[in-house]
Amino acid sequence: MAIQRGLFGPISGKIGDRVYATVNGVTYVRSLPRKSTIPATEKQLIQRAKFGLVSRFLHPIGWILNSSYKVINRKKTGIWVSFRQIMDVAVRGEYPDFEIDYAKANLIQGHLTPPRETCVTAEKQNLNLSWSFNQQVNSYSTDELIVLVYCISLKEFWCNDKTGLRRSDECGSIILPEEYAERECCFWLFYRSVTQNAYSNSVYLGKVNTY
Repeated sequence: MAIQRGLFGPISGKIGDRVYATVNGVTYVRSLPRKSTIPATEKQLIQRAKFGLVSRFLHPIGWILNSSYKVINRKKTGIWVSFRQIMDVAVRGEYPDFEIDYAKANLIQGHLTPPRETCVTAEKQNLNLSWSFNQQVNSYSTDELIVLVYCISLKEFWCNDKTGLRRSDECGSIILPEEYAERECCFWLFYRSVTQNAYSNSVYLGKVNTY
């Protein structure tokens, strides 16, 4: 349905097989794209399968990817940068059985010093973390540790960006969502400054069974 604002106002929307849009006072019209009747090639099917896999993987954490990367480059979105990196180096397998190599997936990017000498253990919903802290450039005691968790069987991310854990604490624990208990999960850690305008690269900790 098209909408006209005022008696002589701009038109926007769909009328029949035409789409109207007004930009800077100029109204543009184009035909609706026609569905192709040509079967997709094997190369197209492979690309679509990879595209869908990576899109579903990253979509739930797009907000934190974008928040971190805009500090580095406001002309690109973090989710797009991660998407391209994973498509290029972290998708493995043969069509149609593609999967993501989680260890090769770069997620959060930033200039703070990333977590060092990290360790994670889990018992059902209890996640125990430890790391080392050495004062150095781009490393501040007040930096908050943030946890990204990907549940493999549920195929979904969970992000705790309010852990209350600081770089100088060197250890701490958080509670996972109830539905993540007794499942295999992947973990990433990274830091965010207390002002929330600086991030570190994320560090992949591996897969852990939350039994």
